[in-house]
Amino acid sequence: MKYIGFLGPQGTYSHHAANLYSVNAIKVPFNTINEVLNSLDTKESQEVVVPLENSINGSIVEVLDFLAGDNKFNIIEELEVNINHSIFTLKTFKHSTIDVIFSHPQALGQCYEYLNEKYQNSELKISNSTADSLNDLLKSGISGAFIGPPWMKDNDAVVEIDKNIQSADNNVTRFVVIGQGIRKKSKQDKTSVVFSFNDDSPGSLHSAIEPLAKKSINMTKIESRPTKEGLGSYYFFVDIEGHVNDQKLAYCLSLMKENVSNLKVLGSYPKFQRDKS
Repeated sequence: MKYIGFLGPQGTYSHHAANLYSVNAIKVPFNTINEVLNSLDTKESQEVVVPLENSINGSIVEVLDFLAGDNKFNIIEELEVNINHSIFTLKTFKHSTIDVIFSHPQALGQCYEYLNEKYQNSELKISNSTADSLNDLLKSGISGAFIGPPWMKDNDAVVEIDKNIQSADNNVTRFVVIGQGIRKKSKQDKTSVVFSFNDDSPGSLHSAIEPLAKKSINMTKIESRPTKEGLGSYYFFVDIEGHVNDQKLAYCLSLMKENVSNLKVLGSYPKFQRDKS
């Protein structure tokens, strides 16, 4: 039986994404994203499902750093999940004001406009996950609330104050499955790579990605992230349409390697297909 790590506990969006990826695998919860990723090294998980980027808050830097690191793991699949947040309090809540609101930092950031308008005097407190925020509120004994996924309203101890409180209607998180091996070619694939430069100079980035333009290969994402080796030193993460075993893309990657240092293929995997119904 396969073991899949995710950001726990049960009831998080990461747990939901893990179930979308594999119904039958054993899901193993961890307290932080770094613990989820490290479970691959410790072999507590064979694969992990982690958020990579959100349409409001951007990329999850811990995951980018792990992918760029010196390890044998790569992306084997991607999923996109619509994220809707609700704010809840306890049914036993008797006070007129909410002093504190618990949630995961990503959820708090995605609901910033709502919180700034409705609860600007409330203290925001960090939880390890949206599902943990209920437990944090219960343990605190404070007059407060928490932000979590809409299905938490099924808990007998809570009442939903408001729903769909995220700052944008189109709030989507891209999750990736990280494991080992390259997926076989499908009808529509995506390849992710990361590279850096030993000596950054004018036009170096243009020279690196120029082979893709010359072969009319589309980039769907490009993003920089500090290498932590000094100011001005960056990794560049690029998502490209196509599979690493496509002749045209393989040729372009070989040319890119001549203009960069440490180009690493982060995976070739089926491009997520959204339901258009």
